[in-house]
Amino acid sequence: MSATTGPYAALVAEHGLATSHRLVLDAVPADARVLDVGCATGYLAAELARRGCTVVGVEYDPVAAQQARAACREVVVGDLEDARTRAEVERAVAGAGGVDTIICADVLEHLRDPWTVLSWLRTVLDPGGRAVISVPNIAHWTARRALLRGRFDYADFGLFDRTHLRFFTRASAAELARRAGFAVREEHPAGAPLPLESRVPALARVRDRCVRRCPGLLALQVVLVLTVAQPRP
Repeated sequence: MSATTGPYAALVAEHGLATSHRLVLDAVPADARVLDVGCATGYLAAELARRGCTVVGVEYDPVAAQQARAACREVVVGDLEDARTRAEVERAVAGAGGVDTIICADVLEHLRDPWTVLSWLRTVLDPGGRAVISVPNIAHWTARRALLRGRFDYADFGLFDRTHLRFFTRASAAELARRAGFAVREEHPAGAPLPLESRVPALARVRDRCVRRCPGLLALQVVLVLTVAQPRP
């Protein structure tokens, strides 16, 4: 069995966790009971376990799921858009004593109906719990540049990943959360290295300030921390 499976696990193995991964991890309380949706090979679950968290994973790829079991209490293999997989997740969550944190890191854009899946995930979250989601920002300057050139070239990973079925901006990511019954409590933009940054390290500090000031243009990923919305009276 390969040490990694899929392009994103390979990227993590080669380069380490991305900025968006770190932001997701920072939003998870220590000792949390976590449902890691799309846990891949368990690279986030392993970090969470080191922080005292108990993790239940869900993964479509059975090879990746087998590797993730080393870091997870249990891994459910299947498609969350299938009712049978959802039933298995509900069973696993109940066996873990519930979950107070759900993470969907670079997952929702791969689903046919992320609105319905996120709405269902809200129903398995403990009262007072949180969800942490990250999605690519299709309004990032590199995507805008490509479109201005008349290009939309699919790739193995990144903004134009050929397995992406949905595309989000900051505004539509927040709308996805609201339609699923969540309230957005925090938004964290995650940047990406600028051209020439490897040669001019000072650009990294400039980049981080610019991303915070203009996230719609410069955030490669949008990380949202969500809580269940209170019903209106």
